[in-house]
Amino acid sequence: MSEHEPTVFATPLAMASRVLVVDQLGAHALEGLRSAGCDAIQNPLLAGTTLPDAVRDIEPDILVTRDALVDDRVLGASERLALVIGTGPTIGSIDREAASNRGIFVVHCPGRTAAAVAELAWALILACDRNLVNAALRARAGQVSEGDREALGLSGRTLGVVGLGQVGQEVARRGIAFGMHVVAWSQHITEARCNALGIDYCANLVNLAKLSDVVSVSVTGNEESEGLLGDKFFQALRPGCSIVNTSLGSVVNERALLNACRTKGIRAGLDLHSAEGLSSPALPFAELLKEPGVIATLDAGAHTAQARESIDQDVVRVVRQWLETGTVPTCANRASVSSATTLIHVRHLNRPGVLVGIFDVLGQASINVEEMENVICEGGQAAIARIHLNELPTERTMRQIREAPHVLGVHVQSIRRGTHD
Repeated sequence: MSEHEPTVFATPLAMASRVLVVDQLGAHALEGLRSAGCDAIQNPLLAGTTLPDAVRDIEPDILVTRDALVDDRVLGASERLALVIGTGPTIGSIDREAASNRGIFVVHCPGRTAAAVAELAWALILACDRNLVNAALRARAGQVSEGDREALGLSGRTLGVVGLGQVGQEVARRGIAFGMHVVAWSQHITEARCNALGIDYCANLVNLAKLSDVVSVSVTGNEESEGLLGDKFFQALRPGCSIVNTSLGSVVNERALLNACRTKGIRAGLDLHSAEGLSSPALPFAELLKEPGVIATLDAGAHTAQARESIDQDVVRVVRQWLETGTVPTCANRASVSSATTLIHVRHLNRPGVLVGIFDVLGQASINVEEMENVICEGGQAAIARIHLNELPTERTMRQIREAPHVLGVHVQSIRRGTHD
């Protein structure tokens, strides 16, 4: 199996069909699951301590969740659970290590959320540049302010993109459409990648801040990115520029941003991912929202009808493939490296017990099977088993496999350690 084709084979549990949906899937998606033979049970209110109990009682084979915490308590609540599908912008709420240790597959179905988040980023960029929120509020009150009419303008200006993942790329493409010069920084960026997008590579965040009139931030929230944009970044920003943040997690240091808004006239558009602290005047977000140049939405990035429909379609597609072929597409916790050093191709008659006999020989030789695939040939008379092993079998072991009942032939090849062939 090629590392560029991350489809993995499911367990025998793939033929079961009970699905617990802890998400707001649409009616068409639920109908699609049921038409595929699934017993689909939806309860988006399950979370925290109630989810492990629900998994224990319902015993689903498949769990679909957007952002509910799926930890080892949930994963171990039922031995039937074999697949977890995450539908949020990230799958950070799913304990992939615990899932891997239990042999449970994890699949990410973000749909077209990248485009939806990029559209919100651009709504915030335009709102900041044109001061739309304050202008709209004054217009409703029958007031006019010349300050609301003053905008920097975007065409010919420089857009700095922090994070060049799917969202960042969508933001960059729209920046080019607006006639902007786009520069980008990302933790794993390359000049070749920037060239392919028609944008410029920026070596570090401080340089990006110095160059940009508008900054869009869309990076994955994790330990590496926490507080990524701090005092040095905001000190380097040009006075009067705009910054929008649609990232998950604490990527932006709110105190540093607040100080920049007050001392440099920075305008900010923020998509907040939690309402916690908004009512407390002692916290930075609450203080930020009092600034006239700051606007905010609450977890609005991925919430469009298009994004929701595409997520629904992806979930149904993944479940159907699981049920019909026993495979999992785009598996998020498949091992990226393997200890397999040897691949044996065993041609055999399609008869009961052939593979059991081969595995018994390998087991007696203390050789571990890392991965395997058994392909049935047209007509159903014969098959080819492709078996990845952690070491090269001895001549004696190979002879035992060749002499096993119904084995037609065996071919051995070495594979590079640490990769899938």
